[in-house]
Amino acid sequence: MLNGLARAFSVSLVTYEHPEAEVDIDAAELSRLFPDVEMIVVPNQRADKRRAQACSLVSRRSWQWGRFATPAYERALRAVVERRSIRLMHFDDLGVAASGPVAGTMGVFAPHNVEHRIIQASAATDTGVRAAFGEVEWRKIRREEQTAWQRMSLCLAVSDVDASVMRRAGARRVKLCPNGADPVDRLDFPTRAQQEPLRLLFVGTASYRPYERGLAWFVSEVLPRLRETVPVELDVVGSPPLRPISAAGVRYHGRVPSLQDFYGRAHAALVPVFEGSGTRLKVIEAMAYGRPVVSTPLGSEGLPVRSPDHFLAASTVEQFTEVLENLARSTAGGDEGLARMLERAHQAIRPLFWENIVADLVELYRGELEREARRS
Repeated sequence: MLNGLARAFSVSLVTYEHPEAEVDIDAAELSRLFPDVEMIVVPNQRADKRRAQACSLVSRRSWQWGRFATPAYERALRAVVERRSIRLMHFDDLGVAASGPVAGTMGVFAPHNVEHRIIQASAATDTGVRAAFGEVEWRKIRREEQTAWQRMSLCLAVSDVDASVMRRAGARRVKLCPNGADPVDRLDFPTRAQQEPLRLLFVGTASYRPYERGLAWFVSEVLPRLRETVPVELDVVGSPPLRPISAAGVRYHGRVPSLQDFYGRAHAALVPVFEGSGTRLKVIEAMAYGRPVVSTPLGSEGLPVRSPDHFLAASTVEQFTEVLENLARSTAGGDEGLARMLERAHQAIRPLFWENIVADLVELYRGELEREARRS
């Protein structure tokens, strides 16, 4: 998206040097990745996580997002506005949105999730101190989100679900701008030999707590039941869980330079997600590669897909086991019904390739800037 916007506009990126980032990317690497974007990196003070969380309890600001509203970041925003006569500011998450809007510019808030829903769901399943902290935290985040939705000239929602939440909370104007994936070469039908293991794939940041919990549940609850009838292997690709569950046939690969080989050997992609917000890029990506998706209803929330036309839905141990047993038979027999589902899924997500999303966003931003120019 950033490179796409830079082809249409003059773009500056004001970002933090994030001490807790999962991927260590410095300013030089950012400049290499985004050659047409001016990079402005704001230092962010490192702090002991537990101490910072404890101190946040006496603050109105949330720990997760409120700590990013710093004077240094606000100064950087004002400076780039004055130096480059910025007309529109795209705030990509709640942490930076707390520093906007900036006078003289059109503020657009484009969050990837309704963040308080994620913390609220986590708090409901946590225990002890973690649950108590989460109960305080999600209410602060909800207040911060509502403030940002109401203050910005325009909010971009990744789905109709998130857009409805924003509107009910008082957002002035809301437009859809979905998450997407890069176009890829579609793979051949996932054929499985009779005695070959059913190879499953999970792609994502497994250290993200909703994903970590969903994976732990699948490995500890579903896999043992499934192995009673089907040999099975599971590859987990992406930042590994903080507390990975070990089991036979389960491999945690961490971050990899390319996903094509993993999708190529997989018979199906898994999305065992029971809490969260926004939309799951892994669903779009798997369908682009031509792989069946087995997901909870929440995992497909906000996407233009439905079960069983485009993916296979499951929520319980019994449902996941039954769906995957059927999938093992379908991939071993070249099932025409499965092939038709994969084709429908591929067609459904084609509008969600980044090139299409960016083209729509460029058109939207040009219209918004023209509208603001007429008003002034």
